[in-house]
Amino acid sequence: MSNAGNTDGVTSSRIIVGGVASVTGPLPAAFAPIFDGVNAYLDLVNANGGVHGRKIDFAFPLDDGSNPSQDTDQVRTLVEQDHVFAVVGVATPTFAGASYLAANDVPTFGYAVSTQWAAGPSLYGSEGSYIAFTRPGPEPAYLAEQIHAKAVGILAYNVSGSTQGCEGVAYEMRRFHIPVAYEDISIQAPPVDLTTDVNRMKSAGVDLVASCMDLSGNILLSRTMHQDGMGSVAQYWLNGYDESALRSYASLMQGVYFLIGHVPFESAELTPGKYPGMDLYLKELARYFPKDLPGEASLAGWIDADMFVEGLRLIGRDVSRTRLVHALNSLTDFTADGLVSPIDWRYEHTRLGPIDCNVYVRALGGHFVPLFGTPRSVFTCFAYPQPAGARQVVVVPPSAGVPGT
Repeated sequence: MSNAGNTDGVTSSRIIVGGVASVTGPLPAAFAPIFDGVNAYLDLVNANGGVHGRKIDFAFPLDDGSNPSQDTDQVRTLVEQDHVFAVVGVATPTFAGASYLAANDVPTFGYAVSTQWAAGPSLYGSEGSYIAFTRPGPEPAYLAEQIHAKAVGILAYNVSGSTQGCEGVAYEMRRFHIPVAYEDISIQAPPVDLTTDVNRMKSAGVDLVASCMDLSGNILLSRTMHQDGMGSVAQYWLNGYDESALRSYASLMQGVYFLIGHVPFESAELTPGKYPGMDLYLKELARYFPKDLPGEASLAGWIDADMFVEGLRLIGRDVSRTRLVHALNSLTDFTADGLVSPIDWRYEHTRLGPIDCNVYVRALGGHFVPLFGTPRSVFTCFAYPQPAGARQVVVVPPSAGVPGT
């Protein structure tokens, strides 16, 4: 590891950090709230004296405008001009600055939605850094099994993240012998008319539609399905678990299935006290940002800040980037106080497994309702990879450390 800038941003009383998010651009609602999550957590920590006598100063929240070249420029600004110690809070659809931060060994924490997060051992996604788009876990196939789907339709945009995500869904369906009756992974974004796709799915007898589009595309899809006689067909969206969206589109989201990697926001009300990490996030978000609804981006920011602070607590007063990264990469069961399934940072920069745990929720009656799971936990866990030759998805009991166990 390089020693250049190893203690940048560290003073006797402060540790200066920054972040980069798509605060403007086509999808700001999906990414900008990460800064609120970071600030809520750090404000709580600072109000209780900071970490080993130092306050954490989130001094430089920068906007990349959803532009890859601007993203690279902004992370360079944080490191070379602002001299931050770490980048705590990255949320952008294409993390173009990842390779620069990895090459300079800058501890970086964010909302991992692209494969760039696997660029190096100093990059930490809030739910792990490795994303296997084209060879994901068996979760889509398990949902299809549970609802007895016989013919699946798959829709995605003609952009890499969306296309690859649905290639992975198709792979898992076929691997477990669930027929893919219709597939269109070349839809122009943003979509204007999905009538042709819907009619072809209807003709093919599709009874489960999996979409890798964004929320606006999914809403158009659902509206078209309702208009064209497919309103009762099950839908599985890779995007759209969002309270504000549900308030706006409750009828079009009714019955839709989602998969998330964290304790659902609704668990705080459904099972009070069972998931204290979620209770604390909701309480502090409401205190510091009362106009915000809970959301995945702000939760990612909260988890990122928690991870950063946990590393600082481990290394004591002798703060350096090298020591922080070494300490974090020794953690075997990081859960952000019971918000996510345990992350083993010895290997989750570069691979998944051996157990993959996530949560299924469904939009019903204007609420998101957790599904499946076990009596002990909302998480459903799978062996990863699945046993060779398995014809049905193999579920495993949640291991110790999975939230709720």
